[in-house]
Amino acid sequence: MRVASRIVSGAVAALAITGIVVGVPVALWWLGRPLLVQLISFDGSLSDLVLRPDDGTLLMAFLAVVAAAVWFVLAVSIIRELVAALAHRPTPRIPVPGFRVGGLVAGALVAMLLGTGPALAAPAAMATTIASVQPLKPPPIVDVAVADGPVHVVAPRDTLWRIAETSLGDPLRWREIYELNAGRVQADGGRLTEGSVLTVGWRLVMPTDAADSIRVGPGDTLTALAAEHLGDPARADELFAANSGIPQPGGARLENPNQLRPGWTLTLPSPGPATGVTPTPSPPDTTPPSNAPMTTRAPRPEPVPATSPPAPSPAVTPQAPRSAEPAPAPETANSPDATTVIAAAGISTLLAGGVVAALLIRRRRQLRYRPARHKISVPPSDAAGRIEWSATTAPPATGALELDLALRSLAHPDRGQLVPPQLRTVRTDLSGARLSLRSSMPAPDPFTDAGDLQWRLDAAAALPAPEEEVSGCCSPFPALITVATADGDARRLLVELEGRSVLSIGGDRRRVVALLRHVAAELATNRTAEDAEIILVGLDDELLTLNPEQMLQAPDLSAALTEIGQRARATRSELDRHQMASAVDGRLRDVAADSWLPTVLLSASEPSDEERHRLRDLMASGAGDAAVSVVVFDPDETAAQVLPDGVLVLPDGDDGPWWAVQLTENAGTHLSSLFGAADEPAMPVEAASHAEPWSEGMNEDGSLTDGLPDDGDEPDGDDVPDEVPNSHPELPDSVSPPRPPAAPDALRRLAMVEHQDPDLDDDLVAWHDQDTPSRPMIAVLGEPSVRAPGPLPTARPSWFAEVLVYLNLHPAGVTAAKAVTDLWPDGQRISPATIRHAFYGARRWAGRGLGGDPAVTFVSDMQTDSTYRLRGHLSDWDLFRRLRKRGQARHAAGREDGVDDYRDALALIRGPVLSALRPGGYAWLNNHDQRHDLQIPGFIVDTAHELVDIALAGGDTALARHAAEQARVVDIDVAFDQPLTDLMRVAHAEDNRAELELHASVLLDARGFEVPEELAPDSFAVLNELIPAGPIRTSRS
Repeated sequence: MRVASRIVSGAVAALAITGIVVGVPVALWWLGRPLLVQLISFDGSLSDLVLRPDDGTLLMAFLAVVAAAVWFVLAVSIIRELVAALAHRPTPRIPVPGFRVGGLVAGALVAMLLGTGPALAAPAAMATTIASVQPLKPPPIVDVAVADGPVHVVAPRDTLWRIAETSLGDPLRWREIYELNAGRVQADGGRLTEGSVLTVGWRLVMPTDAADSIRVGPGDTLTALAAEHLGDPARADELFAANSGIPQPGGARLENPNQLRPGWTLTLPSPGPATGVTPTPSPPDTTPPSNAPMTTRAPRPEPVPATSPPAPSPAVTPQAPRSAEPAPAPETANSPDATTVIAAAGISTLLAGGVVAALLIRRRRQLRYRPARHKISVPPSDAAGRIEWSATTAPPATGALELDLALRSLAHPDRGQLVPPQLRTVRTDLSGARLSLRSSMPAPDPFTDAGDLQWRLDAAAALPAPEEEVSGCCSPFPALITVATADGDARRLLVELEGRSVLSIGGDRRRVVALLRHVAAELATNRTAEDAEIILVGLDDELLTLNPEQMLQAPDLSAALTEIGQRARATRSELDRHQMASAVDGRLRDVAADSWLPTVLLSASEPSDEERHRLRDLMASGAGDAAVSVVVFDPDETAAQVLPDGVLVLPDGDDGPWWAVQLTENAGTHLSSLFGAADEPAMPVEAASHAEPWSEGMNEDGSLTDGLPDDGDEPDGDDVPDEVPNSHPELPDSVSPPRPPAAPDALRRLAMVEHQDPDLDDDLVAWHDQDTPSRPMIAVLGEPSVRAPGPLPTARPSWFAEVLVYLNLHPAGVTAAKAVTDLWPDGQRISPATIRHAFYGARRWAGRGLGGDPAVTFVSDMQTDSTYRLRGHLSDWDLFRRLRKRGQARHAAGREDGVDDYRDALALIRGPVLSALRPGGYAWLNNHDQRHDLQIPGFIVDTAHELVDIALAGGDTALARHAAEQARVVDIDVAFDQPLTDLMRVAHAEDNRAELELHASVLLDARGFEVPEELAPDSFAVLNELIPAGPIRTSRS
């Protein structure tokens, strides 16, 4: 059948091509010849011909000319495609209007004629039907990750034909690409078949001779392409060198790095030699070593690679150790179990996931509103930070996301009028979930009937609609909360509160209150309980900080019941108006969704007789149908009990024992500290606490402190110039005049800065030198990386790299007791031998040579020091701050090389700060004085913004764009507004309205806002100034 289809399509294509190339001109000649004869025989002037009454001759002649032009474009395009295909050459491009469309039509016809049938790349959102036609013998399913060879990432409008043409030089080699990828499972679960559509983002394995190439799109720059495809924007020079002078479609060549044209194809430079250390998944920087000679100021070579190979100690990025490496006995001590930590704190894994998600939202808001030269507030205690680390690194709750999506799918518009299920409880385990119902009803997809009023949800069950659509549906059961766990959190018991209206819990009061705390925290942070309002009675006020917009503390149970009654009556009125049976019905139908927001009352106060009567009335009236529910501690009238040993006794939980979830008062205090700090305003940066002379007059972010140091800190008077030398004695008229002389204070400040840091240029050259370093080099502006003169550890280098990074970020040193607390956070007892081994391995790797003495180690020991310290090393974060400080001083003093310092500082960035950390490691980064992962990105964004201001003031939009894009390298999650607003300013300076609109839309989409007024004030001010009417917004479904 497929062969016959190809024969038919080829015949149709041949007839179409013949008709276009031969038939159209014959028809034009036959129809247009009388018109041509009539026009030639006309004896008047051209004006007479145009102005005389038209009998249709001129219109017919005009249409004939247009048809001839169209025929010419199509004929040339077809001949061009045929010649290129038969010659196995790329199709030459003709940069003339009309030939692009003609080329697409001709390419499709030639593909049909030659039997290629290339697949076409469709947007990722259309990937719900991966293959509409299956071959008679389906290709085997193969994981793309196991294949060797180059990989091509499918871009919009890609086809196998175009990919073969650009990467292999021959479009007819598309079949080789197909055969290499047929049946391979892609990241979205789809796979390539002959009838499938290519999905944007698919990774296609290419033949070994394929050139690793990329296609330039609108707005692309070499810096952005290098960052995206080479993992380092600083490799833009390599990308330019690899493509300079190569003819592009239309005959143009890449001669200016700032002038790229959409549609060009660029070849990526070849990777450098691999190191002996297993690289992390992110693209390694493989820039060859620089052989540039020493100069008085450092050149701008590439940043330090994440896996540089100097012998005998290559750069190492912290990773999980390879299984082939031997591990010492106390391995578990170095890989703490986060689940153990949060379990000890009385926090379930489900609550941990909600806490992390809610805290991330608060932190992003902190970063957006942080002013320049400020740092965001963090919890003042290390214990709260340790809770955050354990919650962040803990495994996700079993089946939580799958259950949430499956329940939301019941509200998908394609369901129609689904009868609302009456849910009682849910049990989850590794295999899926089991739902208990109050009444029988058929199970809709993805659920299956399990008998005895139960539904079953398999863990691998497919959703009836795409996940992105389902996740936007209303949650029908927002008051579905966790009450107990079993088998070490492997099984969970959830209770649907609205179906019960009132749940009275008796037993051990301390245990019940801990359960109520957990329920409150889960409702405040869990995605399932969207927009739930929680009323607390008799519980800690600190819980309010978890979600102050949705939580309130009632003075007593009576007042809370009055509020609950009023809300129930209001919701019941809305149900009657919309003729709905319950709030669940309204959510499933997506009618007046704001009317069915749940209200949950949690009371730790024992009710009085009158309050018990009111609770009975609520239960009898079915208040749960009106979206209100109550959980109350009542030792007399109980529907459930929590025993002193923590066992939950519940009529629905007869398959236990089930252990009641709990949030201890201490853990609640820590969570309150976490969320409370996230709502605090940012604080001004403090003076740098480093003991080195270069830190004098510097803030912790690298900026200059306000005011001049004391006179005792100044250099000799002979070192301070009286005025700025005239570096531009005679300038042509076309060159802007130099800035006016700098103020004397700026000159004095610059002289002091250079006096405090005379070795900065030499240190920068040493940092970029790829030979074996003479001292340890510690990099944190990206994945943590270590290069050192000592031998690389043969076992667990990632662990010893963490120890050296830890010492680098503790310049004052650490005691053995603090090191145990920070490096082994799970609280296990650590033997002195384990501690000695950790610092011995780090000391051996760091090597010897402190102060030029080959006998002195760079890491101190307890025999010669009272602390463990790393001395005499270089750090990219220290270099960054030193360069920013000197760049500010030079710029203020009118020196042009201040821009070079800024550029050198930003060139040190390799990716998100302290990213791709060793699994289970770096818990100490959550200490209150070690939140470098939160603070340093903001300081880098500030530095890039300063350079953007300087560059735009000087009219250098390319430099301004480079600075803003470097800021985005550390901000891949778009947590900051500044890089995007800076790119908007650059686009405005270049009069590029399209790019300006694009960056504005990206900013609004990243924040989830529809209108600019919802942005932070500074961001809105920029957008309102550049686009007063606001960006053009397309409707989002």
